[in-house]
Amino acid sequence: MSYLLTLFDKTPRRIRVVEGILQAKRTVTNLFWGQCYGLLPYLGADRHLKRATYDTWLQSQAAKGNLLIDQQMAWLTPQGLSVKQAWQTEHYQPQFGQWTWLANWQQLANRVLLALQLVSEYQHHNRRFAPLPVSFKDKVAVRQWFLQQSSLIGQELLKELTSYLTALEKADPRLADLFVFQLIGHETAGWTEAEAARRLAVARQDLFWMERDMWLFLAHSLWQQTGTLAALVQPLLAPSPLPKSVQTTVEAWQRGYSLAEISRFRHLKIGTVREHLLQATILVPEQVPVMKVLPPQIVARFAEQYQGSALTWQFQAQTNDPGLEFFYFRLLQIKAAQTVGKDGEDEFGSHR
Repeated sequence: MSYLLTLFDKTPRRIRVVEGILQAKRTVTNLFWGQCYGLLPYLGADRHLKRATYDTWLQSQAAKGNLLIDQQMAWLTPQGLSVKQAWQTEHYQPQFGQWTWLANWQQLANRVLLALQLVSEYQHHNRRFAPLPVSFKDKVAVRQWFLQQSSLIGQELLKELTSYLTALEKADPRLADLFVFQLIGHETAGWTEAEAARRLAVARQDLFWMERDMWLFLAHSLWQQTGTLAALVQPLLAPSPLPKSVQTTVEAWQRGYSLAEISRFRHLKIGTVREHLLQATILVPEQVPVMKVLPPQIVARFAEQYQGSALTWQFQAQTNDPGLEFFYFRLLQIKAAQTVGKDGEDEFGSHR
């Protein structure tokens, strides 16, 4: 849990946003503030994080003098900032979080490890072995994949894995070593966690992030490729950072349909359609440029209504359609977050 301190800063951050990002809760609020905090690379990093565990950790850090907590906000004390910086210096730092949207890396790992175990035993003509303890769904998927492969599956996998490991070694040799010695096959048990930490000269808690990186790297390597291993993992890979329903809404908007029209023919609430576009402006801004959604008169009115940086605005409904008003309000905040320059100013010239 010590890594959690690195997700906070000396300026206040929303406690539930940090939690939601780790758990892969893709609400607009989590995505927006997660982007502002620079935490989107951690999306889904700890899907099984329990609130009770998280809250207990928060209180322990406050008791140690590392965090200050006020209602639903928390920020680092000078001591906490020092602890964070020390952790970042002494421990492995995630490298490939930009691909976190590609897959649930733990499910991908389970499927690949079981498949490689199965092929290893097959190559040694061994029909009796204890398979890795993965879900029934993953076992069925691996079995179906295996039955569709040729008798040359061992050679094909060796070639593909060699290519992957060569690229991974160039990125970080430790990750390539960890991948190889994590494999379980015929008369091969792989490294224990303690042995892996010792061999790689890292702390045991760093192994989680190293494993996540090597599987995200594999997911990206196989994304939109063909081949034996790609056929196994393709069903687990997302075609876009956007969920399918969100992508459908975006494509309809790009074809010129209004939000009301999309709501009608997709049988979605208008609020849901708006949320879809907000997600897209955050995750794939090139597909939904903010200013194409914002009427110029709205921009002018909000600039008069609110003072300072848009990122510090507190929403105040001024019309009889607060849902639409908040949609525009959040779009302006997203625009501000995207246009903050190196000098720390947003498009209104206000400091963050």
